[in-house]
Amino acid sequence: MILSLSTVAICATCALGAPSVTDKDVKNAINMITTALEERHDELRCWDPVIQSKGWLHRHPGTTTALTTLSLLSAGVSYNSPKIQRAIDFIWEIEEPSSYLRALRISIWAVLPDTFERRLEKDTKQLLRSMSLELGGWSVIGTPTKNEIISPLIREFGVIALRDAHNRGITISKKYWLSIANAALKAQHADGGWAYSSSGTAGKSSSNMTVAGLNCLLGIDESCGRDLNTDDADKLHLAIEQALTWLDEHGTIKNSGGTALMSYLYALERVAMACGLSEVRSRDWYVDGCKSTFKAHCGKKKAKGSTVNLAFALLFLSRGNSPIAMSELVERKSNIDMYKVSDAITKKVSHKVETDLSWRLLTQEESISSWLLSPFMLIQNHEVVQDIQKFQQYLQHGGMIVMLATGKSLQTCRNLAETICPDIEVEHYQRNHWGHNLLETADNVHFWVWNDNVRDRILVIQGDGEKLTRSSNSALARALVNICCGTIEIDQWKTRLHVTQTFKPLRKMILAKHSGNWDSEVAAYRTWRTEEKEFSEITKPSLVWVGGIDEDEITEVLISNIIETAKKGSTIIIESIGGRGHFAKKACEQIASATNATPTPLPLPFVPTGRGWTILHRESLPVPLAITVGKGKIISIDCDIRNALLHQTTWGVHGYSYESAKKLTQQLCN
Repeated sequence: MILSLSTVAICATCALGAPSVTDKDVKNAINMITTALEERHDELRCWDPVIQSKGWLHRHPGTTTALTTLSLLSAGVSYNSPKIQRAIDFIWEIEEPSSYLRALRISIWAVLPDTFERRLEKDTKQLLRSMSLELGGWSVIGTPTKNEIISPLIREFGVIALRDAHNRGITISKKYWLSIANAALKAQHADGGWAYSSSGTAGKSSSNMTVAGLNCLLGIDESCGRDLNTDDADKLHLAIEQALTWLDEHGTIKNSGGTALMSYLYALERVAMACGLSEVRSRDWYVDGCKSTFKAHCGKKKAKGSTVNLAFALLFLSRGNSPIAMSELVERKSNIDMYKVSDAITKKVSHKVETDLSWRLLTQEESISSWLLSPFMLIQNHEVVQDIQKFQQYLQHGGMIVMLATGKSLQTCRNLAETICPDIEVEHYQRNHWGHNLLETADNVHFWVWNDNVRDRILVIQGDGEKLTRSSNSALARALVNICCGTIEIDQWKTRLHVTQTFKPLRKMILAKHSGNWDSEVAAYRTWRTEEKEFSEITKPSLVWVGGIDEDEITEVLISNIIETAKKGSTIIIESIGGRGHFAKKACEQIASATNATPTPLPLPFVPTGRGWTILHRESLPVPLAITVGKGKIISIDCDIRNALLHQTTWGVHGYSYESAKKLTQQLCN
């Protein structure tokens, strides 16, 4: 069967002028809506209305209960809770479910344990049997008649359900996907959008219908895109790319409230997550959607609105705030990766850590702070690397780059890495790098690593999307799962709207220069009131930070300078940058020997916590040791502090967590 395509459409956002949304705002709204929905539960009819509404989203038995159940599960309510258990029984006992209810049930079974697999299989079979292959969709009840008009929205919910089933391992014949593709694409407008009209391409393209159409095409691309012949795959990807372009030019929605808005935001979230979109029309779609949701459904003390609208709102809020596992740098966000590498890796990591995760696309034009929102940046197309200085700044602020390439591109990527990190010597690994064995064994994957003796900054990996997706358990895929989990330090996931509460010490700080690696990882300190000076330039009592990596950086001259500066009244803090080279320990020993002093533990008013590497390797956090010299004091900390203060997760650093490093720095500097 040949796909008949024109173009595809997509979603939009609602732009409000309200203040920025915080993670706390979202959590409060989720709790408020969850409480309201749980309070509305009825033991007999669960969340179904007493009198069925005329709207198709409410009209048939079980649909309101199923939608509410799905939303509460997505918000973290246990399926073992009595109300959810009752709802699961209630919707399963409905003998002749509508197509919409069956689709919702499939999505529910797909997020429940394997004990519900038989229900998932049965409902998926029944949904496929009730589908018209000729019309590419479903009636509200039963199989559509030959001349029946298929609702784009019912088709959307059907495809979302089939995609959920596919992701749980249910096999769905290619003929169903092609039927849906043909039907959806025949109704698509030349401008890339869909209209409310279900017949032909009449009417004006709208955001709601465009999102519905795009969800259909994305479901097809995800589930069987690699099984299409080259021409059909190219047409499908071209259509999606045109739809994403349409979004940036036309996507909009009025803050009208009601079911139209809430169901749209639910569908928008599905599209944005599938495409890795962080913005729509240069606006953060999630932030704007949150603002609309808060305005429509969050009162001062409790949630308001219909049960259906609250359920859609809860789905949007809870799913849209998933932590970002990784980002990918692309030339244009409308470009489609036929192998869906970022999406595939994110799904594997989500399964591994049992946490819903997301990913995002980035461009060269976005800010470094935007790049730093995810633990690392994937690059598959080396041509996107243009501004070398910007990439260097990104790495200095705690970022990490992973390049994936084969053939001639592999050497080009290695050349780029050398240009970005000219002072770092590359190391080649085929095994024994943490990316080969952190959580899963992934030997015989070639890594070229640029590590500054503190952390990995760039990894160039031999491989491509085809190799990665050729097998569901390829060594390359396992390696990327290790890298993703390592860069986030196993479990330090941050929600989409997480914002670090920055701080600045009250005292001015001097970074002391010496012949070793004094200036490694200084980006965090340079945001404070700092100066960089030779010891000879420090003439007044000051707060002086001395950093180094390895023991061999300790010299007699350095020890003498530290002691003489402390005698004049300065407080000297000595740190082992990266925490694994014992620079501070060696310095402390030599200072104690030179001054005939005994280092004393510095009491901490808190219980320190460590980095991911520290915890996994069961390394203890060294206590700061103090030596009084003349009018001053020397404090040695034989682990990393400064890398933690970047508040970027990474692997291989031994030291204090961000919160502990912040408290320690405040104690030492204020």
